[in-house]
Amino acid sequence: MSINKVKAVGYPLAAVFDVNDQKSFRMLILWLEENILHTYVPEKRTELQNIDSPSWDIAFKNYCESCSSPIKTTEHIDQLEWLLGVAIRLTYNKQKNKFDSETKKTLEVSTDVPMIIPSDNPIDNLDVNSSDFKEGIEKLADLLNISKHPDHKITLEAIHKFITKRLNEEAIKNPSTILPKGEAFPLEKVKGHKIESKDATVLHAMKVLRLTQLHRLRDLQTCINECIVAMQEVTSDPKTDTKLGKVGY
Repeated sequence: MSINKVKAVGYPLAAVFDVNDQKSFRMLILWLEENILHTYVPEKRTELQNIDSPSWDIAFKNYCESCSSPIKTTEHIDQLEWLLGVAIRLTYNKQKNKFDSETKKTLEVSTDVPMIIPSDNPIDNLDVNSSDFKEGIEKLADLLNISKHPDHKITLEAIHKFITKRLNEEAIKNPSTILPKGEAFPLEKVKGHKIESKDATVLHAMKVLRLTQLHRLRDLQTCINECIVAMQEVTSDPKTDTKLGKVGY
């Protein structure tokens, strides 16, 4: 759980709040109810106020139900996340003009500074241009027997395509569904390219690109045929009204 949410609602003990401490957790819930949420009338908050009571957890469960919490898990931290979200929304709506004005001033002062939103996701904090990241991509490419591109990001894209197509759960269970079928086509029989070259390597690459393009065109034609069949299934089943003496509407 992000402590920033606790700070955002203005909790005075945010600096020492410990979500794993039972007493600290219960005190925060009570503070949210008394200062922001106001789900209960003051007279009904007695059970929440008795934070040392062995029946506090039951009282908290009933409180979450009274708040119409959509959280189905029994984990208290999940309920707290949702309650903090509600509290932040209520706090914003209560002082909307103030927050909007401060945001506008901040944007006017720092128009040339990109807005960076901190993230708890480690992937968002990766330095994709670091030497460690590039080295990791190269090792992964070697492991999967994928040719490396001078631009490591393009290599990463190729790795992504290979993994999603060849190493997904369905492909692992049924490898035959993704393995090419039929005999290999001899590359020397590929024709149709207009560029001539005496370099055998260049000719070889041209033929590979030609086959790749033909493969994509075949996939496109398959999609077109499927669309035609689907349309024919709709249009070839007219409704007949014999009273009108004609077919269709």
